[in-house]
Amino acid sequence: MKPPIPMGPPDVSELRDLIDQWSELAAELERNDYTFDLDNWRNDVDVRELILEALPMFSREEMGDHALKLDDADKAFQANTRPFRRCVWGHGTQRKEKWTPESNWWYFRSPRRSNAQLEDELATVR
Repeated sequence: MKPPIPMGPPDVSELRDLIDQWSELAAELERNDYTFDLDNWRNDVDVRELILEALPMFSREEMGDHALKLDDADKAFQANTRPFRRCVWGHGTQRKEKWTPESNWWYFRSPRRSNAQLEDELATVR
């Protein structure tokens, strides 16, 4: 069996793509009601966690304009969401991943303009 091919250095374009996705979500929350369910919300906020994990690999200079785009998207996301009483992934995942409302704030927020299905599902998060 051959050993796995080593991964190359991280590519800043992948981080920029994630920031673009995050920015699109933030802009969409500004314009429209969130119409998807809890699984989609979790996937959407997972993008921000991936960004957090990638940030130490690149300088703001390497990120270019995307550094400011991330700052703007974070502000827009916070303005168009509200604090949620617990982690949207539940307490068990929060504890396992060591997520906190201070460091991983996106997991502790829900859309200001939501929908009944998402709200019902959020009510079951433990």
